[in-house]
Amino acid sequence: MNIFNFKKLFHPDCTMNFSVTSKMTPQEYAKVMFIGLYKKPVFILCAVVGLYLLITVFLDYLGLVNYYDTKPLFEVFGGAFLVLAPTLIVIISVRQFKSNPSFQNDITYTFNDDGMVVQGITFKSVVSWPHIVKQKEIAGFLILYHTKRFGNFIDKSKLSEAQLIFIKTKTTGK
Repeated sequence: MNIFNFKKLFHPDCTMNFSVTSKMTPQEYAKVMFIGLYKKPVFILCAVVGLYLLITVFLDYLGLVNYYDTKPLFEVFGGAFLVLAPTLIVIISVRQFKSNPSFQNDITYTFNDDGMVVQGITFKSVVSWPHIVKQKEIAGFLILYHTKRFGNFIDKSKLSEAQLIFIKTKTTGK
């Protein structure tokens, strides 16, 4: 590859048009959701507090400490809830993922200078680059968010380095 082609591939103003077809499995979706939730400081703090509550109940049960005069039901249920809250969120999300027939088939993402076209068997959506509010990389996927809660999961293993850089330069600052 000569210098001119190399610069064209990695320059933010270069023009590209390419497509990627993929299908996310429920297991991959659950993995991405778990990683995304357990990276958030709020969930980490809740898990630590929940573990603290459960450990104190266990130590009290063994007689190593004397924290509770009565049965610590609130601490048991509260600690279990705090530790398992992300799991409950993931279970609900995966059930919604499985119930949507659009996610059960291959989805083709076509990228160009104007934005991306997302196409499945029963739908087609056109999203311009300014409407991408955020990008995030988690567990082998590039997630391009259209809103705070909705985004498209693109399998990074199906993108070349130049294609990934192209997408990132179009969504820079988000």
